[in-house]
Amino acid sequence: MTRMKMLARNYAYWTNINSDIENFVRTCRRCQETAKNPVKAALHSWSLEDKPWIRIHADFAGPMDGKIELRRLFAQFGNPQTLVTDNGTQFTSKEFNDFCSQNGIRHIKSPPFHPQSNGQAERFADSFKRSFKKMKENSSATESLQKFLLNYRRTPCPSAPGAKSPAELFLGRQIRTKLSLLKPSATTNYDNRNRKMEEQYNRHHGARQRKFNIGDSVWAKDYRSGAPKQAPGEVVQQYGNRLYDISVDGQIWKRHANQLRLRFSSNPNITETPTELVELPLLPMSRSANVTEEASSMLPTTTAEARPPQAIAGERRTRSRRRPEQLMVDPKKKTYA
Repeated sequence: MTRMKMLARNYAYWTNINSDIENFVRTCRRCQETAKNPVKAALHSWSLEDKPWIRIHADFAGPMDGKIELRRLFAQFGNPQTLVTDNGTQFTSKEFNDFCSQNGIRHIKSPPFHPQSNGQAERFADSFKRSFKKMKENSSATESLQKFLLNYRRTPCPSAPGAKSPAELFLGRQIRTKLSLLKPSATTNYDNRNRKMEEQYNRHHGARQRKFNIGDSVWAKDYRSGAPKQAPGEVVQQYGNRLYDISVDGQIWKRHANQLRLRFSSNPNITETPTELVELPLLPMSRSANVTEEASSMLPTTTAEARPPQAIAGERRTRSRRRPEQLMVDPKKKTYA
């Protein structure tokens, strides 16, 4: 857009030329449909629970009967209050929803095509599958699974409070294995770690605070085969800080803030102001003669004769011109703001 304005000013000029070009580009439908992904929304971590087994994050790593495994775990440790999963057919079926409602479990599903919202479970499933392939050649599937879980639960986790192991956080004690590991003595503040992680994520991705209100016209990411990249819709509901329900052609899509961008219309009756634009006050171009006379009358009288006000040389202001600076490409930088 900057180069377009530079090109236009080389051949023509009119009042509000910059704003006219910006509005023309912003309301271009094809430009909005094929635009790049928006700037990532600021990272929002899951809230911390005061005790274990309150919120469980799960992912399907089959082939196995997930329902029977959940029943065994819930019979051993009790039903959790919240269960977070992705949108796999195993978790979106009516049978699974009935299972959660009958046991008083709040089922939260992450946004479609956005695995980051359930990243810890997705990462664990990936680690499990890789380790399982390495171990199953020397033992049976059941034995390999139990060995992996034993070692995983015993190994200290640097991202956990106090760098403790999962078993120590859940059971309140360290489980005994063949390995004798020292108990970590260093203690860290988990809230501070979340804050540092969010700051590092936001700085690395150039993330900004992005929020949509109910009724906003937006472009939603379209994952249908053969469809445009963006589909026009309207925000109808918000869940938490980053999850929204979008009405698209009579259908309700669930999208993360990273999958949405504001939609601007060329209709002058519709006023849609982007959240990233800030209105600045306009400075007066010149002072009137009356204001000058009133201000001069308030000054103390002197023997020297006052000089008459000088006339303005021209109607347009002059500005100092300088050569544009050449862009120096730096691979380490994310943006050139």
